[in-house]
Amino acid sequence: MRITHRQLEAFIQFMETGTVTEAANRIFVTQPAMSKMLAGLEIDLKLTLFHREKRRLLPTDEARLLYNEVRRLFASLADVERFAEDLRTFRTGELRIITASTIGLTLVADAVAEFAKENPGVDVLLDMSSNVGPDVLGSNVDIGFSVTQYQHPSLKIEPLFHASSVCIVPKGHRLASRARVGPKDFEGEEFISFTRNSRMRHITDGVFEQFRVNRKMRIEVFASAEANSLVSRGVGVAIVEPLGVRQQFWPDVVAIPFDPVIEFTFSAFRQRERIAAPLANRFMDMLRRHIREMHDGVTYRPDWMEVRLPGQTHAAAPPLSDE
Repeated sequence: MRITHRQLEAFIQFMETGTVTEAANRIFVTQPAMSKMLAGLEIDLKLTLFHREKRRLLPTDEARLLYNEVRRLFASLADVERFAEDLRTFRTGELRIITASTIGLTLVADAVAEFAKENPGVDVLLDMSSNVGPDVLGSNVDIGFSVTQYQHPSLKIEPLFHASSVCIVPKGHRLASRARVGPKDFEGEEFISFTRNSRMRHITDGVFEQFRVNRKMRIEVFASAEANSLVSRGVGVAIVEPLGVRQQFWPDVVAIPFDPVIEFTFSAFRQRERIAAPLANRFMDMLRRHIREMHDGVTYRPDWMEVRLPGQTHAAAPPLSDE
């Protein structure tokens, strides 16, 4: 039994018009072609759908029951077609994002706000994580964002931009008026560090060891947000990525460029074998534009913030002041 969509369409039109001629007119076929499709449907279904009286077709009880079922199925197909059209035009669907808080509360949030406004029929699931790489591998998400470097053969990683680290101090601190600072400016300072097993901790400690600078190191944090919060309360000083300070979440924190440059690389993570969803691609277009606008100064970028797009070379830093 191999019934076709065209046979069922002919059957519906006949049941609704009551005559072969009118049904044929509706689907733009000849009367003989319509009669042939209806007869073929009976044969394929092995059902008596019509009584033939004086060259007229009269529906059987089986035909009436079948008509109700076929109409229901056609309505479902129409729903599928509408849903597919909505997916093509971003009017429905679901976008699942997992992100580190640093970029999640800033640039990703900016892009989510724009995306949600443009696509009111799309559900957005936004989750914060401290282990974005493993979570993208193990979770059913479309895309992840992090500053943490994590390599895995099943991950496709796209660097989005590089941001130079900044020194943060409380307002009124002795370094708050400096244009730039270096390692020797931190001699004897209460220094808030990243956790000992982190890549940025190793890089930062290496710089201070090179310059033989001793810091007071009693407090460790996982991310820049925690360091910003503590510095705003006068607990100490730190070297962090600049996004949170740029967002002015902590008005009592002063940011100062740090030399030598320590860069944070912000990246997008996707599963390599996962087909990129159109919704995720559209979101990435928005996020990349927000990053470019920040880089170009279209949106707020303070003078102390140094951002480099992938492929760009480092700008030469001015010499440190002896003030």
